[in-house]
Amino acid sequence: MKTLKLSFLAVLSSFSFSASAAYILDNVYIDSAITPIENVPGQSVTYIEQVPNTYTYAYFAPDNGDLDYDTYYREQASAGPAGTSNLAIFRATNITNLTNNPGDSESGFGLTVSNEYGEGAQVGVFNSPLSGSPYVYFSNLTYGVPVAGYDAIDTSQLGTYLWLSMYNDGFSLYPSYSYDGITYQLFSSWDSASDFVQYPGTTPSFASTTVFAQTAVPVPAAAWLFASALAGLGFTRRNRK
Repeated sequence: MKTLKLSFLAVLSSFSFSASAAYILDNVYIDSAITPIENVPGQSVTYIEQVPNTYTYAYFAPDNGDLDYDTYYREQASAGPAGTSNLAIFRATNITNLTNNPGDSESGFGLTVSNEYGEGAQVGVFNSPLSGSPYVYFSNLTYGVPVAGYDAIDTSQLGTYLWLSMYNDGFSLYPSYSYDGITYQLFSSWDSASDFVQYPGTTPSFASTTVFAQTAVPVPAAAWLFASALAGLGFTRRNRK
């Protein structure tokens, strides 16, 4: 029975535990110009504030009223047509939401450059499903490869912001990030950097830039009750031996 109990708890741990979290975006730059963001049709970001030529602020609080991907809810906003340089500045406190929930690898935030068919790529910050620590991931969407590269976030270097960037040279998309907005961690120096990013066609025609945040769908209460019941059953049977 001990084996059954441990196996079930292992399965349960693969579910997402984080029920809600809030993420803050402070600015989007496209080709070095502060760019206003707007709600994507069919959903609304919790709060957006625009100050022309000064900043664009967005407060993301994804829940079941937003895009539902079964294991996570996503809120996203559009910055319009993509440029050569696409940059999103997020609050570093967003990462606290992830470090406080090391078993949650579904929640996170980031920047996407893609066309109307979803072809393109995204760079975002999520917890590693292996270590539970925050990592920056580059995901190639065009070819359906979940992850093309990843790099551990060094929380000791975090200040107030985290800069996420996607460079578009017309042929490929190149992700990078920065702790200070000056020194960027280039894709080639990441812990795992695949050559997949170099494939032609990664950068779609008529690309647009979006920013997003997502939270994991919480485990249903019934699952917790079932886990408790099985754990109790195992404890009872073990005591009867």
